[in-house]
Amino acid sequence: MLLPIKRYIIALCAVSSVFAFSGCEDDDEAPAVDFSPTTPVAKMLVDNTSLISRVFSDTTFQVHPGVEETDIHYLSMEGYTMHAFVLKVDLKQPGLSLYPATPFGGTGFAMQTIPDMLKYIDKPGQRVMAAVNSDFFNTSTGEPRSLVYLNGKAVKTAIQAGGRGYFGVDKQGNPFIGDANDYEQRKDNIQHALGGYHRLIRENQRVSQTDVSIEPRTAVGITQDKVVYFVVVDGRRFDYSNGITLEKLATFLGALGSTEALNLDGGGSSTFMIKHPLADVWHMRNWSSDRLPRAVANGWAVVANVP
Repeated sequence: MLLPIKRYIIALCAVSSVFAFSGCEDDDEAPAVDFSPTTPVAKMLVDNTSLISRVFSDTTFQVHPGVEETDIHYLSMEGYTMHAFVLKVDLKQPGLSLYPATPFGGTGFAMQTIPDMLKYIDKPGQRVMAAVNSDFFNTSTGEPRSLVYLNGKAVKTAIQAGGRGYFGVDKQGNPFIGDANDYEQRKDNIQHALGGYHRLIRENQRVSQTDVSIEPRTAVGITQDKVVYFVVVDGRRFDYSNGITLEKLATFLGALGSTEALNLDGGGSSTFMIKHPLADVWHMRNWSSDRLPRAVANGWAVVANVP
Protein backbone atom coordinates (compact mmCIF):
# COMPACT_ATOMS: atom_id res chain seq x y z
CA MET A 1 0.00 0.00 0.00
CA LEU A 2 1.29 3.51 -0.87
CA LEU A 3 1.77 5.89 2.05
CA PRO A 4 0.41 9.46 1.84
CA ILE A 5 3.24 11.74 0.76
CA LYS A 6 3.83 13.42 4.16
CA ARG A 7 3.79 10.08 6.01
CA TYR A 8 6.21 8.74 3.41
CA ILE A 9 8.62 11.63 4.03
CA ILE A 10 8.43 11.12 7.79
CA ALA A 11 9.06 7.40 7.38
CA LEU A 12 12.03 8.05 5.08
CA CYS A 13 13.50 10.48 7.62
CA ALA A 14 13.18 7.90 10.37
CA VAL A 15 14.94 5.23 8.29
CA SER A 16 17.66 7.62 7.13
CA SER A 17 18.45 8.68 10.69
CA VAL A 18 19.61 5.14 11.43
CA PHE A 19 22.37 5.45 8.83
CA ALA A 20 23.24 9.15 9.02
CA PHE A 21 23.36 12.00 11.50
CA SER A 22 21.44 14.39 9.26
CA GLY A 23 17.63 14.52 9.19
CA CYS A 24 15.11 15.37 6.55
CA GLU A 25 13.54 18.80 6.48
CA ASP A 26 9.74 18.91 6.62
CA ASP A 27 8.50 20.79 3.55
CA ASP A 28 5.49 22.04 5.55
CA GLU A 29 7.55 23.88 8.16
CA ALA A 30 6.40 27.50 8.52
CA PRO A 31 8.88 30.11 7.27
CA ALA A 32 10.56 32.35 9.82
CA VAL A 33 8.74 35.61 10.50
CA ASP A 34 10.65 38.87 10.79
CA PHE A 35 9.32 40.91 13.73
CA SER A 36 11.75 43.80 13.20
CA PRO A 37 10.17 47.26 13.06
CA THR A 38 10.24 49.01 9.70
CA THR A 39 9.12 52.58 10.50
CA PRO A 40 11.21 55.27 12.25
CA VAL A 41 8.64 55.62 15.06
CA ALA A 42 8.54 51.89 15.82
CA LYS A 43 12.33 51.67 15.64
CA MET A 44 12.66 54.47 18.20
CA LEU A 45 10.25 52.68 20.53
CA VAL A 46 12.09 49.37 20.21
CA ASP A 47 15.56 50.93 20.53
CA ASN A 48 14.79 53.38 23.34
CA THR A 49 12.33 51.49 25.57
CA SER A 50 11.54 48.07 26.98
CA LEU A 51 7.84 48.41 26.11
CA ILE A 52 7.81 46.13 23.07
CA SER A 53 8.51 42.42 22.84
CA ARG A 54 7.84 42.17 19.10
CA VAL A 55 6.30 44.29 16.37
CA PHE A 56 3.65 42.46 14.37
CA SER A 57 3.12 45.31 11.90
CA ASP A 58 3.96 49.00 11.58
CA THR A 59 3.17 51.42 8.79
CA THR A 60 3.77 55.13 8.22
CA PHE A 61 2.27 57.35 5.55
CA GLN A 62 2.13 61.06 4.89
CA VAL A 63 -1.25 62.68 5.42
CA HIS A 64 0.10 66.07 4.28
CA PRO A 65 3.58 67.60 4.16
CA GLY A 66 4.64 67.83 7.80
CA VAL A 67 1.91 65.44 8.98
CA GLU A 68 2.66 61.71 9.28
CA GLU A 69 0.65 58.89 10.79
CA THR A 70 2.20 55.69 12.12
CA ASP A 71 0.14 52.66 13.17
CA ILE A 72 1.82 49.99 15.29
CA HIS A 73 0.52 46.56 16.28
CA TYR A 74 2.86 45.08 18.85
CA LEU A 75 3.20 42.63 21.69
CA SER A 76 4.02 44.23 25.05
CA MET A 77 6.73 42.84 27.31
CA GLU A 78 3.92 41.57 29.54
CA GLY A 79 2.54 39.53 26.64
CA TYR A 80 -0.47 41.67 25.70
CA THR A 81 -1.46 42.64 22.17
CA MET A 82 -1.44 46.41 21.60
CA HIS A 83 -2.43 48.93 18.93
CA ALA A 84 -0.98 52.44 19.00
CA PHE A 85 -1.52 55.37 16.65
CA VAL A 86 1.03 58.17 16.40
CA LEU A 87 0.53 61.49 14.65
CA LYS A 88 3.68 63.51 14.01
CA VAL A 89 3.04 67.20 13.29
CA ASP A 90 6.01 69.35 12.31
CA LEU A 91 4.96 72.93 13.01
CA LYS A 92 8.00 74.20 11.13
CA GLN A 93 6.20 73.22 7.93
CA PRO A 94 4.83 76.39 6.25
CA GLY A 95 1.06 76.67 6.28
CA LEU A 96 0.58 74.07 9.03
CA SER A 97 -1.02 74.90 12.39
CA LEU A 98 -3.06 73.56 15.31
CA TYR A 99 -6.57 74.79 16.03
CA PRO A 100 -8.99 73.91 18.85
CA ALA A 101 -12.07 71.93 17.88
CA THR A 102 -15.13 72.84 19.95
CA PRO A 103 -18.80 71.81 19.85
CA PHE A 104 -20.57 73.55 16.95
CA GLY A 105 -17.47 75.69 16.43
CA GLY A 106 -18.47 77.96 19.30
CA THR A 107 -17.44 78.98 22.79
CA GLY A 108 -20.36 77.47 24.68
CA PHE A 109 -19.93 74.27 26.70
CA ALA A 110 -21.49 71.21 25.13
CA MET A 111 -20.59 67.76 23.82
CA GLN A 112 -20.12 66.68 20.24
CA THR A 113 -18.09 64.04 18.42
CA ILE A 114 -14.75 65.08 16.97
CA PRO A 115 -15.90 64.31 13.38
CA ASP A 116 -18.84 66.67 13.84
CA MET A 117 -16.66 69.41 15.36
CA LEU A 118 -14.37 69.31 12.35
CA LYS A 119 -17.21 70.37 10.04
CA TYR A 120 -17.07 73.84 11.61
CA ILE A 121 -13.32 74.20 11.02
CA ASP A 122 -12.73 72.66 7.60
CA LYS A 123 -13.16 75.11 4.72
CA PRO A 124 -11.25 76.25 1.63
CA GLY A 125 -7.88 77.58 2.70
CA GLN A 126 -8.17 75.86 6.09
CA ARG A 127 -8.35 72.11 5.58
CA VAL A 128 -8.34 69.71 8.52
CA MET A 129 -5.72 67.00 8.05
CA ALA A 130 -6.04 65.22 11.40
CA ALA A 131 -7.58 65.56 14.85
CA VAL A 132 -7.64 64.08 18.35
CA ASN A 133 -9.73 64.65 21.48
CA SER A 134 -8.39 66.80 24.31
CA ASP A 135 -9.73 67.72 27.76
CA PHE A 136 -11.61 65.78 30.41
CA PHE A 137 -15.10 67.20 31.00
CA ASN A 138 -18.30 67.22 33.00
CA THR A 139 -20.34 64.48 31.33
CA SER A 140 -23.62 66.23 32.14
CA THR A 141 -22.82 69.73 30.87
CA GLY A 142 -19.77 69.26 28.65
CA GLU A 143 -17.79 71.87 30.60
CA PRO A 144 -14.05 71.19 30.21
CA ARG A 145 -12.01 70.68 33.37
CA SER A 146 -9.30 73.15 32.42
CA LEU A 147 -8.39 76.04 30.12
CA VAL A 148 -10.00 77.05 26.86
CA TYR A 149 -8.34 79.75 24.73
CA LEU A 150 -9.46 80.48 21.17
CA ASN A 151 -7.71 82.98 18.90
CA GLY A 152 -5.99 84.66 21.83
CA LYS A 153 -9.18 85.06 23.86
CA ALA A 154 -9.83 83.31 27.16
CA VAL A 155 -13.05 81.29 27.16
CA LYS A 156 -12.32 79.48 30.42
CA THR A 157 -9.45 80.32 32.78
CA ALA A 158 -10.20 78.15 35.80
CA ILE A 159 -7.98 75.07 36.05
CA GLN A 160 -9.50 72.31 38.15
CA ALA A 161 -7.37 71.34 41.17
CA GLY A 162 -5.31 68.17 41.28
CA GLY A 163 -2.30 69.10 39.19
CA ARG A 164 -4.10 69.35 35.86
CA GLY A 165 -2.14 70.63 32.90
CA TYR A 166 -2.92 72.15 29.52
CA PHE A 167 -1.48 72.15 26.02
CA GLY A 168 -1.42 75.13 23.75
CA VAL A 169 0.22 77.26 21.09
CA ASP A 170 1.54 80.73 21.86
CA LYS A 171 1.15 83.83 19.69
CA GLN A 172 4.48 83.09 18.00
CA GLY A 173 3.27 79.63 16.94
CA ASN A 174 5.29 77.66 19.49
CA PRO A 175 3.67 74.64 21.16
CA PHE A 176 3.90 74.41 24.96
CA ILE A 177 2.58 72.48 27.95
CA GLY A 178 1.77 74.22 31.21
CA ASP A 179 -0.23 74.03 34.43
CA ALA A 180 -1.58 76.26 37.19
CA ASN A 181 1.94 77.11 38.37
CA ASP A 182 2.89 78.96 35.17
CA TYR A 183 -0.49 80.14 33.92
CA GLU A 184 -0.16 83.73 35.17
CA GLN A 185 3.12 84.29 33.36
CA ARG A 186 1.87 82.62 30.16
CA LYS A 187 -1.70 83.89 29.89
CA ASP A 188 -1.04 87.06 27.88
CA ASN A 189 0.84 85.11 25.19
CA ILE A 190 -1.59 82.21 24.68
CA GLN A 191 -3.11 81.96 21.21
CA HIS A 192 -4.88 78.60 21.64
CA ALA A 193 -5.05 76.25 24.61
CA LEU A 194 -7.07 73.27 25.82
CA GLY A 195 -6.78 71.27 28.98
CA GLY A 196 -5.50 67.85 29.89
CA TYR A 197 -4.58 66.18 33.15
CA HIS A 198 -1.34 64.47 34.20
CA ARG A 199 2.00 66.00 33.30
CA LEU A 200 3.90 63.01 31.93
CA ILE A 201 7.22 64.69 31.09
CA ARG A 202 8.36 68.01 32.48
CA GLU A 203 11.63 69.63 31.37
CA ASN A 204 12.78 66.34 29.87
CA GLN A 205 12.19 64.44 33.12
CA ARG A 206 9.52 61.76 33.63
CA VAL A 207 6.93 62.77 36.22
CA SER A 208 6.16 60.22 38.95
CA GLN A 209 2.60 58.87 38.74
CA THR A 210 0.34 57.47 41.44
CA ASP A 211 -2.35 56.32 38.99
CA VAL A 212 -1.32 52.82 37.85
CA SER A 213 -4.51 51.95 35.95
CA ILE A 214 -4.32 50.41 32.47
CA GLU A 215 -6.64 52.28 30.11
CA PRO A 216 -7.05 53.52 26.55
CA ARG A 217 -5.10 56.77 26.41
CA THR A 218 -4.70 59.94 24.39
CA ALA A 219 -1.62 62.09 24.98
CA VAL A 220 0.45 64.87 23.47
CA GLY A 221 4.20 65.38 23.51
CA ILE A 222 6.41 68.16 22.12
CA THR A 223 10.06 68.20 21.12
CA GLN A 224 12.53 71.04 21.29
CA ASP A 225 12.28 71.63 17.52
CA LYS A 226 8.50 72.30 17.31
CA VAL A 227 7.41 68.76 16.52
CA VAL A 228 4.16 67.70 18.20
CA TYR A 229 3.26 64.05 18.73
CA PHE A 230 -0.34 63.05 19.38
CA VAL A 231 -0.62 59.44 20.54
CA VAL A 232 -3.64 57.18 21.03
CA VAL A 233 -3.21 53.71 22.55
CA ASP A 234 -6.39 51.65 22.35
CA GLY A 235 -7.55 49.41 25.19
CA ARG A 236 -10.28 47.41 26.94
CA ARG A 237 -10.24 44.67 24.28
CA PHE A 238 -8.10 41.69 25.27
CA ASP A 239 -7.76 40.29 21.75
CA TYR A 240 -7.10 43.67 20.10
CA SER A 241 -5.44 46.15 22.46
CA ASN A 242 -5.17 46.28 26.23
CA GLY A 243 -4.37 49.88 27.13
CA ILE A 244 -1.37 51.42 28.84
CA THR A 245 -0.36 52.99 32.16
CA LEU A 246 0.59 56.65 32.54
CA GLU A 247 4.16 55.67 33.36
CA LYS A 248 4.51 53.63 30.18
CA LEU A 249 2.79 56.36 28.19
CA ALA A 250 5.48 58.79 29.37
CA THR A 251 8.15 56.30 28.32
CA PHE A 252 6.48 55.99 24.91
CA LEU A 253 6.49 59.75 24.30
CA GLY A 254 9.97 60.19 25.70
CA ALA A 255 11.30 57.64 23.21
CA LEU A 256 10.02 59.87 20.40
CA GLY A 257 12.05 62.80 21.69
CA SER A 258 9.34 64.60 23.66
CA THR A 259 10.76 66.90 26.31
CA GLU A 260 7.26 67.82 27.56
CA ALA A 261 4.19 65.57 27.54
CA LEU A 262 0.64 65.64 28.83
CA ASN A 263 -2.06 63.00 29.31
CA LEU A 264 -5.36 63.94 27.65
CA ASP A 265 -8.79 62.39 28.11
CA GLY A 266 -8.78 58.65 27.38
CA GLY A 267 -11.09 55.67 27.73
CA GLY A 268 -14.02 55.82 25.32
CA SER A 269 -13.15 59.47 24.57
CA SER A 270 -9.91 58.57 22.75
CA THR A 271 -10.35 59.62 19.13
CA PHE A 272 -7.71 59.62 16.38
CA MET A 273 -8.86 61.09 13.06
CA ILE A 274 -7.08 61.72 9.77
CA LYS A 275 -8.09 63.01 6.38
CA HIS A 276 -8.13 59.94 4.17
CA PRO A 277 -5.21 60.15 1.71
CA LEU A 278 -7.31 58.75 -1.16
CA ALA A 279 -10.64 60.48 -0.59
CA ASP A 280 -12.03 63.75 0.74
CA VAL A 281 -13.29 62.20 3.99
CA TRP A 282 -12.10 61.96 7.58
CA HIS A 283 -11.28 58.52 8.85
CA MET A 284 -11.27 57.42 12.50
CA ARG A 285 -8.19 55.23 12.75
CA ASN A 286 -8.42 53.89 16.28
CA TRP A 287 -11.06 51.46 17.53
CA SER A 288 -12.76 53.26 20.40
CA SER A 289 -13.84 51.17 23.38
CA ASP A 290 -17.25 52.83 22.83
CA ARG A 291 -17.30 51.31 19.31
CA LEU A 292 -18.22 54.74 17.88
CA PRO A 293 -16.79 58.25 18.40
CA ARG A 294 -17.89 59.61 21.76
CA ALA A 295 -19.33 63.11 22.16
CA VAL A 296 -16.61 65.06 24.00
CA ALA A 297 -15.87 68.62 25.12
CA ASN A 298 -13.12 69.59 22.68
CA GLY A 299 -10.15 68.45 20.65
CA TRP A 300 -7.23 69.50 18.49
CA ALA A 301 -7.34 69.83 14.71
CA VAL A 302 -4.26 69.88 12.49
CA VAL A 303 -4.99 72.49 9.83
CA ALA A 304 -3.23 73.12 6.50
CA ASN A 305 -3.56 76.23 4.38
CA VAL A 306 -4.66 74.53 1.15
CA PRO A 307 -7.61 75.09 -1.22
